Amino acid sequence: MEKKLIPTPRSMDDINVISCEELGRGWGVLQRYQFRHRRFDGDWSDVVTRDIYYIGEVSMVIPYDPRQDAVLLIEQFRTCGLIHHEPTWLVEVIAGMIDQGETPEGVAKREALEEAGCEIGEPVLITRAYSSPGGYGERSYMFAAPTDLTGMGGFHGLAHEHEDIRAVVVPLEDAYAATQDGRIEDAKTMLMIQWLVLNKAKLA
Repeated sequence: MEKKLIPTPRSMDDINVISCEELGRGWGVLQRYQFRHRRFDGDWSDVVTRDIYYIGEVSMVIPYDPRQDAVLLIEQFRTCGLIHHEPTWLVEVIAGMIDQGETPEGVAKREALEEAGCEIGEPVLITRAYSSPGGYGERSYMFAAPTDLTGMGGFHGLAHEHEDIRAVVVPLEDAYAATQDGRIEDAKTMLMIQWLVLNKAKLA
């Protein structure tokens, strides 16, 4: 057993991109890469073909009220369930795309207002992460932010972005229970709630 996890040092010199072909463009871009990469034994891999879907970078935030020990979550329809023939109205944290010239912290504040009518304090970075690295190029900045959730909730969203969002304030304890009993199925939301349970003193 290793005493400490140390990722293998890598650089772009360890990847040989042979080609990149755009397969389709809509809300995002679907690209097909052919490449070789350095193996752990030092040799080069065979040529590998992988498709990557990319929309952009995303900023996510979970507003937390230390006085009430409560969080604000949102619920909205997501198309992911259509492929499984399931009606996926998912409970999630607030999230939005980072446009050119914006900072992740600024987007967190903007999206909190747009999706929940909530003004948040200074966002605290939880982590930066890839959501589904096998085929999805999205990179996410995850934040928690202190706020006063008194009177928060209701219906929100931008009509021109086809948003239909329900915001709800619940005790952090119940939000955590929802990650265990199936009420919350969204992976990023589970991660961020669990982080908050362990680190909420940082937002007091």
